[in-house]
Amino acid sequence: MYYSESILFGSGGRSNYRIPSVVADRRGNVYAFCNDRRDTLIDHAEETDLVCRIKRPYFGWSKPMTLAHVPGWACVIGSALYDDISDTVFCSVYRNPVAKNEFGKYTEDDKKRMREEAERKAREAGVKSGSFLIYTDDGGESWKERPMDIAPAEFVNIDGDTVKIGGSCHGSAHGIRLRHGEHAGRLICPSRFAAGEYSDWEGLQRYSYNNAVFSDDRGLTWRASSPVQRGTGEGTLIENEDGSLTYNSRGCFHDQKRYLATSHNGGESWEDFRTDDHLIEEKNIGCNASFLHVERGDLADPSILPDSADSITLFANPRSETRTNMTVCVSFDSGKSWSHIKTVYEGACAYSSLDYNKAEGNFVLLYEKGESHPYEFGMSIAEFDPEWLLAK
Repeated sequence: MYYSESILFGSGGRSNYRIPSVVADRRGNVYAFCNDRRDTLIDHAEETDLVCRIKRPYFGWSKPMTLAHVPGWACVIGSALYDDISDTVFCSVYRNPVAKNEFGKYTEDDKKRMREEAERKAREAGVKSGSFLIYTDDGGESWKERPMDIAPAEFVNIDGDTVKIGGSCHGSAHGIRLRHGEHAGRLICPSRFAAGEYSDWEGLQRYSYNNAVFSDDRGLTWRASSPVQRGTGEGTLIENEDGSLTYNSRGCFHDQKRYLATSHNGGESWEDFRTDDHLIEEKNIGCNASFLHVERGDLADPSILPDSADSITLFANPRSETRTNMTVCVSFDSGKSWSHIKTVYEGACAYSSLDYNKAEGNFVLLYEKGESHPYEFGMSIAEFDPEWLLAK
């Protein structure tokens, strides 16, 4: 039985660490990504860096490294993803020279001024804005960058307007490589988009949607999927043994529910919209969470599972009315029912990211942790084996 935890990114000084995303590669390296919001914790921080630490077997954690930084720009984390076919670790990032408040009320003149300022700052810095992939194909020894252009899909919003939707990946839940059926090999990440403008919570419920972005050419080009339920924002997805996908979303309805959807075509479209009656969400505004599916044959000791189980599925979030009580719920039937609940930390906490390190036989959980507030300490990394997780 094994459990270990430590603060991996400790907030202090100018650094305020938020929005985790973690993946492990086939050699047992663990890549922990997050944002360093400079001088502030607010979402629309003017300057934000993408940072990373890598744990290598026998060597422990590297020093923090900055993968995306432009002075005065927001380099906002998207999703990490490991492609085991090309042995490449990706992390998407959105580079923005002018930070925008999601709930800001901007006039047309405001928008014009922001566009002009963004163009000016881009010219002066000699840097392009937009979505990019930061990636390594040599185990983190070196990092490269390329644009992440996403071909949009068309969607008719609640007002009857036809809009083109792309997708903005968001931190916490990592992307996955599909393993089953005709879409095996596809890379897919959770994302979100706005089907209209909003500046308050009611507008968010009306125009915010989760969807997915996917690639069939090892991440060179990307396409946007159709959306899941209206009023979702930030989500996480898994692939089941039959090749179907399950999307698990944060909702914007103050109802403490997690919203689910299913895809039978590799994440291109979503159906069977529903909620999960077992998973508890924060009461006020919900919280990003993490969903992970590990098949029986990938476990170091498959006998830890019930004989009837083909897999183990984990869901991690603050299981409380407030952002406290980081908990991992365990399912042996791809989230249809939940058999075990394990508390990792009872105190203040928020976003989380889960992966399974197959080479070492351990789960890894990177999450926001604090005492007086959920982001006080920064990022904590917990590593544990299935035996600890399932022990009472």
